[in-house]
Amino acid sequence: MSEVLVVVEATREFGVKKVTLEMLTLARELGTASAVVLGGPGAAEALSAKLGEYGAEKIYAAESEEIDGYLVAPKATVVAELVSRVQPAAVLLA
Repeated sequence: MSEVLVVVEATREFGVKKVTLEMLTLARELGTASAVVLGGPGAAEALSAKLGEYGAEKIYAAESEEIDGYLVAPKATVVAELVSRVQPAAVLLA
């Protein structure tokens, strides 16, 4: 099956949005679900168990203070580079 990326924007205050977890469940029906965690240092490790519960078979992590900030450009750059490298069947984000 083809890989389906689900963008997970992790925040310190709120963790992961419920809709993101629902998208991981949907991604399993479309292919191999992979989470792309965008957040501050340690975000992916803190969320890995929960993301796995909802179907993530693989987790990509982009963690830095810049990624954790409010600007969209650093996040978009990371996702674009990953899409170019992985060539997923789909990218889901909310």
